[in-house]
Amino acid sequence: MKYMVHSCNARRWYVDNFLVPSMLKQGIKETDIYVYNDTERKGNLKAFVESCKKANELWGEAELVWHLQDDVLIASYFKEQTEKLTTNTYLDYMFICGFTTDYDENRKTGAGFVLDDMWFSFPCIMIPNEIAKKFTEWYDVWVERDPQFGFWVRQKKGDDLIFRIFVENYYPTAPILNVAPNLVEHIDYLIGGTVVNPQRQMKNVRSLYWEEEYLVEELKKELAKYDTDNR
Repeated sequence: MKYMVHSCNARRWYVDNFLVPSMLKQGIKETDIYVYNDTERKGNLKAFVESCKKANELWGEAELVWHLQDDVLIASYFKEQTEKLTTNTYLDYMFICGFTTDYDENRKTGAGFVLDDMWFSFPCIMIPNEIAKKFTEWYDVWVERDPQFGFWVRQKKGDDLIFRIFVENYYPTAPILNVAPNLVEHIDYLIGGTVVNPQRQMKNVRSLYWEEEYLVEELKKELAKYDTDNR
C-alpha cells in the first residue's frame, strides 16, 4: 500500500511543511509516500493522469494506492484506517472513498455500493494501480480526442468527473466502500482558498463526516505560527 499526494506549486509549501510531516508522524514510511507536483501547470486533469502513470512506474500494477489532494488534513486514525481498510481489500472493494461533502449528502456510507453511490472522493480515495493504468490508457486514446470531453480538457480540470465516466463505462458494478467518519478534512479555506475553482459559490467545502475539529483548531495555530515565522 502506497500514498500518492497530488500537489501544485501554490500548495507545495503546505504539503512539505504540514501534510507529509503529519503522515510521517503517524508512522507512514517516507518511502511509501510520493508527492506528484504539477510543476508544469498542466492542471488537475492532466496531472492526475500523469500521477497515475507515475504510480505504476514506481510501484507496479499490483499495488493499492491512496490518492490525496494537497489541501487536506488527515484524521488521527488515518494511517491505522488506511492500512486496515486496504488489507486484502481488492477482494472486497475496488475503490475506497475516504471523503465526502454536502455535494454527496444523498449517497450513503458503508460497504457494498456501486457507482451510483460512489462519493466524489478525490481529496482521499484508494485506487488500485491496475485500474489507474487502464484509466490512463483509456484517457490517452479517447479523452483528448473526443469532443464530449473538450470543455474539461480546455479547463484542465474535471479529473474526478472524467474518472467517474471511465468507471461508469468499464466498472459499473465494482464494489465500493464509503468510509465514515471521513479519513481527511478539506481545509483549502485555511491555506488560500480553492486553486481550481475560484468561481465556486460555496467557499468552505467541509467533510460531511468529520469528528476531530480539535485537529482543525490545532492546524490553524500551526499555520498562524508558520505565517509569522516566514514573513
